[in-house]
Amino acid sequence: MGAPCEYGLLIARPGFLVQLAPIRRVFHSQGIFVAKMKLTQAERLSLWNQYEILKHVNPDDIKEYERNQEILSNGFELYYSELNPSIYESGVDEATCREVQEILNVFRAITFSCDRLKYTPKSYHAQFEGFDGNGSTGHYGFAQFLRRTLGLWDELADRPDNSHSSTSLNHYRAMVRAWDRLGGNYELDAAEIEQIADAR
Repeated sequence: MGAPCEYGLLIARPGFLVQLAPIRRVFHSQGIFVAKMKLTQAERLSLWNQYEILKHVNPDDIKEYERNQEILSNGFELYYSELNPSIYESGVDEATCREVQEILNVFRAITFSCDRLKYTPKSYHAQFEGFDGNGSTGHYGFAQFLRRTLGLWDELADRPDNSHSSTSLNHYRAMVRAWDRLGGNYELDAAEIEQIADAR
């Protein structure tokens, strides 16, 4: 793993300790540093050297490391993302993450209230249907991370991830506004459940 030091970063691997020159903006994954889109010559050299070390640490993956070294040696920018395809170019901002949490909390309030009242909502929209996997930028992936990876909002575990609907996010936002107007209460009555579910 990487550790900051006065002159840049220290990369620790079994039997190896490599000090890198300062790097502009990088992301860390599995001990490999990957620039977002642009790499200076010094950064390319640093990355090339890391792959050289990894060739000794993980000889079974030597072909992959040599391919990555060729990308870096020649500066093939189109293939920089291939150095670690699991790191996305764009992230999910804090506002989007918080919005996902608010939406999930609305459905938590509805679910808990229905269980408490032993009430079956009349509105189809009282059930969480996921986020649009194609259209809602960041919402789908972050909700899936919260629910499937972290195991949070487990009361919604049996609900789908992908709504396949471009209108779901706007409807969820209307539901959040309606829930907020009611005080963000987790103990709703039947009328409030229907009011939130059918919010527009």
